[in-house]
Amino acid sequence: MIRLLAIAIAALMSTAAATSASAGEITIKVAGRATPAVHADIITAAKQLCQEDLAGTRDAADLAPYCVREITRDAVLRTKSPELVAYDRAQGRSVYFMRVAAR
Repeated sequence: MIRLLAIAIAALMSTAAATSASAGEITIKVAGRATPAVHADIITAAKQLCQEDLAGTRDAADLAPYCVREITRDAVLRTKSPELVAYDRAQGRSVYFMRVAAR
């Protein structure tokens, strides 16, 4: 497995009235760590990036789980770790849900 994993999100989704295009990156140390711990950190980072990107969006609560899922899957696939991919696939949908603050 690689030593560091950078999770990036370039542009998320566009809403009917406006488009959202912000970028963020979070680096996660993965060397010598257990698969569940790495996966939990990826989920946490994805939630943070999605919360930043979806802030103020009318449908943020509906879009958030999809945002988290897509960022997590992308990051997991980039690790090229079969163990992490299998662990991610075994997780239920509930790991992708988050609360989005309304503005």
